[in-house]
Parts: sequence; structure tokens; C-alpha cells
Amino acid sequence: MMSRWKYSLGIAVMLGSLGLTQVAPVAAQWLDQMRLAHGGQALANLRTYRETATLTTFTGPQPENQLTVVSYVDFPSNRLRVEYRDGPNLIQVVQVSPAGGQSWSVITGSRALEATLTQELRNGLFQTWYGLRLGGSGREQARLLGRRTFGDKSGTALEVTTQGSKTTYLVNAQNQLIAERFQNSQGQLTVLYSDLRLVSGIRIPFQARLYADGVLFAETRVKEARVNPVLGLETFRMP
Repeated sequence: MMSRWKYSLGIAVMLGSLGLTQVAPVAAQWLDQMRLAHGGQALANLRTYRETATLTTFTGPQPENQLTVVSYVDFPSNRLRVEYRDGPNLIQVVQVSPAGGQSWSVITGSRALEATLTQELRNGLFQTWYGLRLGGSGREQARLLGRRTFGDKSGTALEVTTQGSKTTYLVNAQNQLIAERFQNSQGQLTVLYSDLRLVSGIRIPFQARLYADGVLFAETRVKEARVNPVLGLETFRMP
């Protein structure tokens, strides 16, 4: 009886360990092909990134407000910073690092970022086209879902989990990212990508439309993208 119990326990431990890394080989191959389609080695070598974009928010079908958003990412140190500007005026900053999340605004000043938003920002390091830099490596889970349609985009869907960040990529016949879907505090977020451009050998979507539970709430248009800029500690200093 004891030996049978030990044997059963050993099987349970083995299956539990396997459950931590469930990556289907065909899904890993798709992810490698996606990385190749978006820049291959140039994308694999991505260390830092700076982007300036226009963010337009919507109420119903009508544009409501427009801001300039500047993002800074340091992938090796897991740092992400987002600045919001109304014209020339800085109005809000949110950022995350291994130490936690911080926020600042002209209204509230500096404070710790809520735990939910901190985790969502961290997840962003492994979502969007950022996550493609890993290819099929370093994934906790990846599986091919087959043909899917997100909004007006149809393609092959892959569900991927990386360091706790779960997303579903939608890919076209050229292995390019055309849409994405994941859960966050706003509900089911769907992002439709377009206007892919090469920047320093990396194919980056310059336009994205964002839907929460099927309702359009924002659109971003990249104005400037810089690959592997120097980001010093001062870049992540709070106002």
C-alpha cells in the first residue's frame, strides 16, 4: 500500500511539474515564425524601446479627447513607463519596475500604483508585439486555437502565457500580428493592429484600435518609434 501511494504521489508531482510548462510544439513553431516575420534577430535583440503616439479616446463612435503618450521600456530590467501629455503639459505618469508600481498626476501628486494596474502594466511587457521578441522560448503555456475572428480581422489564433501574462494573438498568412485579445480590469480587451512599418529592422504596428467588451474606446497612432535607445536611471525618475 505504501509503495503504491509513493508511486501515485510521484505521478502527481510529475504531472504537476509538466503542467507548469505546457507548450505545444506547433504553437512554439508559430511563435518563432511570428518573431521572424516581425524582425527575426533584430527583434530578439530588442533591449529598450521609446515610442511617441497619439491617443484618441471615444465616447460611442465619436472622438472624445486626444493626448500624446510617450512610452519607455527597458526589457532586461522589466521597467515600463508611460507619460501622458495634454499638448506640451505633462499630466500623468505611470510606471512599473521589479520594486513595484508608481503613479503621478497633476491632481494627486505621487502615490503607489494600485496592485491591479501594476500587474496589468507588467503584463504589457509580454503582450502586444513586445511579447514576440521571445519567439517560442520562455513560455509557460502556448497552444494553437485555429481560425478565429476578432472584430474585422480573421486569422490563426494562438493562446500564450508568459510569466503569468496571458494573451491570444491573431496572425495572418504572413505570420504577422493583426489582432490580440486578453482580459484586464476593463473586461475583455481586443486590439486590432494595422499599418505595420519597419523600424531598425523590426516590424511595428503603427496603428491600433482598442475595444473593451466589443466597444471601441481608444485608438493609438505612433508618431515616432526608436529601437534600443539609451535609457538611463533619469528616464524612470518620477516628477
